[in-house]
Amino acid sequence: MTTAATWLVALLGQPVGHSGSPAIHTAAFAAAGVDAAYLAFEVAPERLATAVSGLRALGALGANVTVPHKTAALALADAATEEAQLVGAANTLFWRTGSTGEAVLTADNTDAAGLERELRDDLGLVAGDTVVLFGSGGAARAAAVALGRVGARVEVSARRAEAAGEIAELAARAGAVPDEVGEPRCVINATPLGLAGESLPARFMTLGDGQIALDLVYGVSETPFLRAGAAGGATVRDGTGMLIEQAALAFERWIGSAPPRSAMRAALAT
Repeated sequence: MTTAATWLVALLGQPVGHSGSPAIHTAAFAAAGVDAAYLAFEVAPERLATAVSGLRALGALGANVTVPHKTAALALADAATEEAQLVGAANTLFWRTGSTGEAVLTADNTDAAGLERELRDDLGLVAGDTVVLFGSGGAARAAAVALGRVGARVEVSARRAEAAGEIAELAARAGAVPDEVGEPRCVINATPLGLAGESLPARFMTLGDGQIALDLVYGVSETPFLRAGAAGGATVRDGTGMLIEQAALAFERWIGSAPPRSAMRAALAT
């Protein structure tokens, strides 16, 4: 039951209707005995600053930020963690106490660490594995950092060569080896193309046995990229694993305790 004492946690994005985050965090709060409500709000880019001001005015516990706001959200916070600064994008807003006791709205990025766990633990990527990363937005920046920490050899592909170069430089700073990959072990789609049922460029649609197709889109029917990968015999994954891991880390920022991962996973399975 929601009361005046219930904390608000918001999801800000456009679109948000497909998001699994409300189900995940509602289940997590219930399992942990936290009196909080997680609500999704569709916010146009030109209204993001107003929405963040609203969170401040309402005394919200925190927020998640998703497409297309991850880079813009970084500039709207009072401070940013080292992780958010490195990635250059934020997916989590939380409060921490400043040097004089004031509440400081802090931007964080839990996407990179969440994806790193997915790459290592679920997909078994190791240093030296070849990966093609498609995209240049906030999700691609997080993926670049995750791949750098794995030690992968990375080729970045994007619609604009300049943007691809920036992502490649970020991956290299995080520990990746820039490379031109002929036959990648893994291809990661870090664009929202799958949300609209759109395909990736042709070179990414012919993966086969022994290769991995990872689409960071989730919450929709199988994307054309994953469908093509499965037809060719590749291992296919959507963004669900990363979603759970980044959500668990965000929960820790807001609540200050370990998240109930089993409840989070169960919420998506129902």
